Amino acid sequence: MSNTSKSPLADLERSLEAAFFRKVDFELLEKLRLRMANDQALERLAADTGIHNQQVLQELLDLNFTPHNLLALWLVPLTQVAWADGRVMPAEREAVLNSLRKHGYAEDSPAWRLLESWLDYKPCDEVLTAWKNYAQAVVQTAGQEKLLPLRSELLDRAREVAEAAGGVFGFGSVSKTEETILHQIEDALRPESDV
Repeated sequence: MSNTSKSPLADLERSLEAAFFRKVDFELLEKLRLRMANDQALERLAADTGIHNQQVLQELLDLNFTPHNLLALWLVPLTQVAWADGRVMPAEREAVLNSLRKHGYAEDSPAWRLLESWLDYKPCDEVLTAWKNYAQAVVQTAGQEKLLPLRSELLDRAREVAEAAGGVFGFGSVSKTEETILHQIEDALRPESDV
């Protein structure tokens, strides 16, 4: 009778080795799945925005922007104006939300909820940087015939927010801080040929 049984230690070694490689395979497959999902999201965002700058698109995805809430990013300057004096006044809040209403967004839409959260809590610097990069990509991508109305509309709405809280006795004055932000918005949306 030959002793063909394997040692329990060898069986354990093979079992641990198989488990290790299953884990490595799973991790590699998960990375591949995430990469493919990211690539598909980049393609959708590029198709919806017309922007093909991969760095800008990746930055937007990293901050969880999608075609469903991208309008909120476009309206970030309105929140900047609303926060210019350190707090958002009720009239400023309403002016910002009216911009969403004018675009036909419902109060339960992702863009609405995101913009509303920025009125409750000032957007972080990464969001402001993402807006500037997005604005520059729009400037580079859109032709003058598309850019001028977009720029004009955003500046008009930002000015409405600045004037919403009113100055002395509620007459639409704009603070120096708000005026500075309005100029920054205008500059960010200026084609390089206008600089």
